[in-house]
Amino acid sequence: MASKKKTAKTGKPAASAAAKNKIAAALKNTEKSRKSGASPAKTTSKESKDAKATKDVKTTKDIKAKFQKISEERRKLIEEVVKELVGEDALTIVYYLIGRTKVSEFVIAQELDLEIHKARNLLYKLFEQNILSFIRKKDKIKGWYICYWDFNERSLPFLKEKITASKLNKLKERLEKESTSTFYMCKNACTRMDFERAMEFNFKCPECGELMDEQNNMRTIEFLQERIKELDRQV
Repeated sequence: MASKKKTAKTGKPAASAAAKNKIAAALKNTEKSRKSGASPAKTTSKESKDAKATKDVKTTKDIKAKFQKISEERRKLIEEVVKELVGEDALTIVYYLIGRTKVSEFVIAQELDLEIHKARNLLYKLFEQNILSFIRKKDKIKGWYICYWDFNERSLPFLKEKITASKLNKLKERLEKESTSTFYMCKNACTRMDFERAMEFNFKCPECGELMDEQNNMRTIEFLQERIKELDRQV
């Protein structure tokens, strides 16, 4: 068998002309890529934005899938009662429970991305206002008790009436006081006092020291009267 040709210095087989050409071409392409700053493996900004947009759409769809569609009138009633009695933070839990029954507090916390102690705090506040109800069951495997929650939507009309009646009483009390008392205020509007309280300070503002004058509160009285009429129509 014919022996391969070796170089004089190293004694290794000499590279063929074709191999040399391939190496030269590879080096040339690498140099071009380095100069142009091209990076085939790097994701372009447009691709990153498209990927993020796709992810956002999927996330939005997942969130919407958790909540049942309701009418505007129904949504307005829920918001009015829950915001007034518990707070806006509790709305998400109420919306999630629409159309569901006997939902574990752990499922609620997980699905709405809430810490369990925060979820429980909101759930019990809603329970105190009779917006939610629950039953307790013992977990056969873990041994502890778990609460399963339901939305008492039928209670909302009664709760709304209760809220309206409470507001009416407060407005009527305020109107009575505004109509039968005289109020004083300094020119800087630091504070507002009735006659007895103003006398204690010798009709001088305790904040700025300016003299307090009698205030014309007719606009306040008119506003309270209009607001009372509005709420009367709702009862």
